[in-house]
Amino acid sequence: MTFKISDFKSQIDRLGGPMRQSLFEVQIVNFPVNTSSVTTRDLSFFCKNVAIPGITMGLNSYEAVGQQRRMYPTSLNPEPVQAIFMLDSNHQILSFFHSWAQRVVNYSTVGGNFSEVDGMLPFEIGYKNEYSCRIIIKAYSTDYLTTGKYYETILDGGFPGMLGDVDLAWEANDSYSTLPISFQYDRIQFSGERVGSPTSRYGRGNGILGLIDAIGDFGQLIGQDLVPRGITDAVNKYTKVTNNFDNISNRINEIKNIF
Repeated sequence: MTFKISDFKSQIDRLGGPMRQSLFEVQIVNFPVNTSSVTTRDLSFFCKNVAIPGITMGLNSYEAVGQQRRMYPTSLNPEPVQAIFMLDSNHQILSFFHSWAQRVVNYSTVGGNFSEVDGMLPFEIGYKNEYSCRIIIKAYSTDYLTTGKYYETILDGGFPGMLGDVDLAWEANDSYSTLPISFQYDRIQFSGERVGSPTSRYGRGNGILGLIDAIGDFGQLIGQDLVPRGITDAVNKYTKVTNNFDNISNRINEIKNIF
């Protein structure tokens, strides 16, 4: 098949063109503490760059004699969000992040070893709901002004887990200072993910959790009074026991197929 630039361009244009790295915005919503004059809008403008976090899965191996080793996931390891903020000459951005970090862990001993800041002694760790907030990363489409499209990443329970060094140098006369931040979070949400339903109890497919769920239902039934109160009740109990045995058997067979 002959390669044509026009075909390549048409396929790219069909999806709105390449994603531009420069079309983004970071919003830190309802931050818990602020001793500066910085606003959410200011932080959006001063954020020089940010990374949409990756998804890293913890893996383990299954090795059987005479077979190729196979890998399977065992956990989900959230990646921290790396961002770099430009610093202003009035030091308001730097003051904002230092006061936020002090809300996480009170690192100050200026007032003495027993001096409190917002009720926290030196090196005391704050409560999560008092220093965490929501962080939103928006990557805008090139035609955002006409379509309003953007890809959103929402971080709940976000807080600065690391404040990097601020480099200063005599020879850097034409450069500006920046502050690298590593954000941690409790939960992440992407625009492209599927939303689950709590009613789909056995919709997981293969997996040990489905087996545990089925066994749990059967265990609950065993803990109840098994003496039927009538013909209808007897039929219902028999049907439920049979269904749970079938569910357990199906889960065991599915797990055997995995290995």
